[in-house]
Amino acid sequence: MIKLVLSDVDGTLIPLGKGKVSKYAMDAIAAVKEAGVEFGLATGRDVVELNGLFEGDTRAFETGILSNGKKIFVDGKLERLMLLNNEALKRALAVVREYPNTFMTAYPLNTNESNPIYCMGAPKEEVEAWGRTYSFSAIMASDVPDEEIIGSTIATNAPEQMLDEMCQRVLEACPEFDIAKPAARWWDILPKGVNKGTALQYLLDDLGIRADEAVMFGDADNDLAILRRLENAVTVAEATPAAFAASKYHIGRCEDEAVADALLDIAQASREGRMPRFMTKP
Repeated sequence: MIKLVLSDVDGTLIPLGKGKVSKYAMDAIAAVKEAGVEFGLATGRDVVELNGLFEGDTRAFETGILSNGKKIFVDGKLERLMLLNNEALKRALAVVREYPNTFMTAYPLNTNESNPIYCMGAPKEEVEAWGRTYSFSAIMASDVPDEEIIGSTIATNAPEQMLDEMCQRVLEACPEFDIAKPAARWWDILPKGVNKGTALQYLLDDLGIRADEAVMFGDADNDLAILRRLENAVTVAEATPAAFAASKYHIGRCEDEAVADALLDIAQASREGRMPRFMTKP
């Protein structure tokens, strides 16, 4: 039986840039929890961003993996926190500055509802266009600030092959880091060895749940670390080829609320003591 459901957010639970989680999806999450199944997010988003997306309803992420594994919550309590090395971020920024139409962000640990993000590199008007898609307020900065940083990304409008080259150079300059790709032209910088997959085992241990009792919904390459660890891995129709190949089950489109439909299926199956229908189709 399923005891834990995890879901990515952007491109999985909601279309990228939509801005809010639908009432239908929120009701589906509530139904899963009411059926006695633990629910949580496994996302690159942090608490302030999620508060906006879920309109202040924290029930969906009281338990889960946030900030790509740098934060783990269980029943509303922060159980694990990993920060990024500021000096290494400055070395990464030196590489990023060599590329056109490209910028790097730094997410402060201490933040507020406006979700202010330090942005370094590209012109302000270009950065603000990204901010409208990813729901952040840009604070233009000349360097990585000397404060606690929980997240960092590299974004570009340059050709994809140029981004691949740049990310490889960042990794060579910063052995303290790994890089994960949640969306086109948008790369997350992570502490070496930290990702959604490594956080998964901590979460399972804290909850006393086996891997075969957990389900993960995802869509992108930064979900691979979990999708490859779980037998019950699920992707939406818009998933990247790598994420699609790593998952055992495939559902409909994110835009059509396929994850919410599957959550309702899980809730009903749990109440009836059976496996969800989408997991038993031939």
